[in-house]
Amino acid sequence: MKFAQEIPCKCGEKVISSAYGENNFKSVVCPACNVTIYPIEPLSVSPTAERLLIRSAAELKACDYSLAVVIGAMAVEAFLTRFFLKLKGMDSYALTSNLPTAQQEEAWEKEYPRSGGFPKPADFVSNQIAGMPFDEFVTTNTVAIAIMGGFPEAAGSSAKDFFQKELFYPRNRIAHWGYVNTTEVEGQRCHKLAVAIVSIFREMDKAKYAKC
Repeated sequence: MKFAQEIPCKCGEKVISSAYGENNFKSVVCPACNVTIYPIEPLSVSPTAERLLIRSAAELKACDYSLAVVIGAMAVEAFLTRFFLKLKGMDSYALTSNLPTAQQEEAWEKEYPRSGGFPKPADFVSNQIAGMPFDEFVTTNTVAIAIMGGFPEAAGSSAKDFFQKELFYPRNRIAHWGYVNTTEVEGQRCHKLAVAIVSIFREMDKAKYAKC
């Protein structure tokens, strides 16, 4: 999969850097001032998830709204899986002082719930990382509360059920039912939801290790 990101130059020009798969983003020369710009990968539990969010935004800009929804949901799922594997890897390293092998990660993946839509994996990861269900973290963490403030219609309801209904149902409608007439409004909303979910789990990671 190709990923492209827009990078601002100090001169004010914006340039595009691209990458394929997990390869590094390529350096680019600003056409306005001839300065070479070296993109920096975001520090993240899942760089792949971050790239998928970038690609989702790019599909929005290109007016491919259905694809933006599917890729946004992929970003959430990639982040959740990698988040769980990160925790397992750190626990293993604490005992063995060795980085996890591909075989170990493959075995750990079997512990990860592959059913139950978004709510079950969300609770599974949240319990592992934060020691509490997803909805409890969302209602007790100040950053998560602020993120949910961007969705006033979710007030008083389960955050995990809200995300399931508003992001993953539309994704399933596209992926499984062949609905390809997603509107711009739907695409933008689903992308916003995907960014919100990943942002909440980023905060969960930050909150866990801030205590250490």
